[in-house]
Amino acid sequence: MSSPRTGVRSHAALVLAAIAAVALGATLLPAEPAQASRLVDRIDGPDRYAASAAMSREMGSSATVFLVSGQTYPDALAAAPVAAAEDAHMLLTPSHDIPPSIENEIRRLSPTKIVLVGGEPTISSAVQQEAAALAPGARIERIAGANRVETSMRLLDRLRLSVPAADVWVASGRNFPDALAAGAVAAREGHGLVLTTGADAYFQQQLSARLVGTARFLIVGSSASVGNDVESALRQTGRTVERIAGSDRYATAVAVNQAFTTTAPVGRMLLASGANFPDALGGAILSGTTGSPLYLTNPPCASTDAVAVDANRVGARDVVALGGPPSVSSAAAQLRNCDSLAAASAIDVAVDANRAEQDPPLPGLARHACLDAMAQGWANQMAARQLSGGVHNPSLTVQARACGMRSWAENVGRTWGGERPDPDRMMAAWLASPAHAANIQRASMEHIGVGVARSSDGYWYYVLTFGTD
Repeated sequence: MSSPRTGVRSHAALVLAAIAAVALGATLLPAEPAQASRLVDRIDGPDRYAASAAMSREMGSSATVFLVSGQTYPDALAAAPVAAAEDAHMLLTPSHDIPPSIENEIRRLSPTKIVLVGGEPTISSAVQQEAAALAPGARIERIAGANRVETSMRLLDRLRLSVPAADVWVASGRNFPDALAAGAVAAREGHGLVLTTGADAYFQQQLSARLVGTARFLIVGSSASVGNDVESALRQTGRTVERIAGSDRYATAVAVNQAFTTTAPVGRMLLASGANFPDALGGAILSGTTGSPLYLTNPPCASTDAVAVDANRVGARDVVALGGPPSVSSAAAQLRNCDSLAAASAIDVAVDANRAEQDPPLPGLARHACLDAMAQGWANQMAARQLSGGVHNPSLTVQARACGMRSWAENVGRTWGGERPDPDRMMAAWLASPAHAANIQRASMEHIGVGVARSSDGYWYYVLTFGTD
């Protein structure tokens, strides 16, 4: 049995609705089922090396292993497309000693070829000797130049032994984030990736030696990352030059995927920290071998909804978080942005404050992980489908029961305007509506879930899911 529902629209474009149920719920929208939340898997280990080995195990077996530095990024950035083209695995190692997790993975793979990427300051002769002992009979090779730029150029030479690589990405050799996103696409598409530290004579000489077979240069990042002098030098080669950039590293990764990713195979995307490089290096190989797009995130939460919006575009229902919660938090893995998290917390606090003001005072409601997932999942769907603010979750009953609830209630609402949500205005509207206030003040309720999401047309959607177990 459901309570009366109310719908209110003000000049501020605020729409809200409430429903409560005991034992039975109401299906109000005969449309696609609501997804409670994105399914999140995680590939992790106690450190970056163990995480690298775990990603390798996701790829099955291979006769070739690339060993790259887990301490410095430049040489490894350009290695992912080469390793992917050779159906190889890429493992991280410190410069002077192979850690046990990587040793075990090398033994498991029993490769016939091990490729060290970078000179001896990056991967020492001691590591080379250890690698040879771990895979007796394997051919040991090293790809290295005098510096990071030349190493990336030699990796391009190696790549062209396997694929034409007519498209060549040009990324900063001084920072890693933009190259991470480009490397994943390059690994999927058979593109090359070279590094630059500026359009000096050395860079131009290295590049000119590799113009045969190059049809297009793709600059990744803004002019602050790859300077206009480099772009000018590339244009002087007569090849097509394109620049792909966003407002920051996360937006750049989205822009790269918008240019080259039309769909996410099996509905899955990879998500790595944009604040550090190790996990995303392995992610680039996974992207190359599985076709799953790689995105970057701010570790605690998404800085904007751009990744969530693009995930919907490519049909990515599931997220594979690369690394532990310090690298990709649970909220970040759910693609929740920082503003929506703050708004959800503010609403939670306001609900408890209102309950405490009742006569007699009511106890606060405990945040419930399953109800949180329900609420956020429906908020995400409302935002993605740009629904009316008065539409309830059609799977409310099924999902509430799956969360172990014997009674439940839901408030939904929508406001428009501003780059940030306004939880105070939403709470005021709910409390001014008898049906919504009744749910907030229902003495029998014990738990609460809160979801907040923003649609591309500027509306903020709010969902409160209440429950008693």
